[in-house]
Amino acid sequence: MYQLNQEDLEYLKTYDASKYPKPSVAADIVIFSVFDEANDNYRKLPEKVLKVLLVKRGQCPFKGQYALPGGFAREGETLEQTAQRELQEETGVECVFLEQLRTTSTVERDPRTRVISAAYMALLNGAEYELSAGDDAAAAEWFTVALKKETDEVWRLTLTGQDAVLSAKVEQRQQRWSPVLHLQQLESTGLAFDHAQIIAYAVLQLRKWVTESGVAFRLLPELFTLKQLQQIYEVILDTELLAPAFRRKMSEYVEETEEKTRDDGHRPAVLYRESEL
Repeated sequence: MYQLNQEDLEYLKTYDASKYPKPSVAADIVIFSVFDEANDNYRKLPEKVLKVLLVKRGQCPFKGQYALPGGFAREGETLEQTAQRELQEETGVECVFLEQLRTTSTVERDPRTRVISAAYMALLNGAEYELSAGDDAAAAEWFTVALKKETDEVWRLTLTGQDAVLSAKVEQRQQRWSPVLHLQQLESTGLAFDHAQIIAYAVLQLRKWVTESGVAFRLLPELFTLKQLQQIYEVILDTELLAPAFRRKMSEYVEETEEKTRDDGHRPAVLYRESEL
């Protein structure tokens, strides 16, 4: 990896690492997926909902509350390896394509000790995974995500699970002329640590991803309709899109096939695939 000269080797013999504090280092993982929501009208396409994967803590602190999958880095592990290991141990989900979101270092973010955490995120097809809680997680569950502005500076985050609704307020701070967005957690109910703040960052980053890349195609089968693709964009961006404009924008990213939908209760639609750019 690197080579030390003799002067370096002599220096290291007397180096005192105890002069500096050693905060704990952890990884937290934000996994998003889009699911179909049951629809009473079989002639209509299922609605799409954006969900995030959470675990129910089985130990103190915040025992019984929900949190992002994650944990402390082990000796000899990279943070990417920590994130992949903790995600698999606590939820049963394996994901090798994790993108680092940000580093969180608020001094009092963990009541146990000083903990610096690297947050990772990914977008995957959750329907392909069977959740299995393990390690110190009492349960693992997908929660529906809603992030909406209450004022120009304050976001309301709502996470809805099978038996629990979690809520938090996050304040947006941005210096004039600075492209960097800063969020500060104001309050949180049912969600441990500063994970509401991390999730809010991740939702905003996901919205940026979907407008700047083809990440939405990860959530679709090989063949899909343009309506299904539009639904993915709408649920992530939390806005309705005009179909003609959306089709024009997507025309260079998809290619039409000779196949059509069938046996789905409504008029057959042309199936597309992602184009090879």
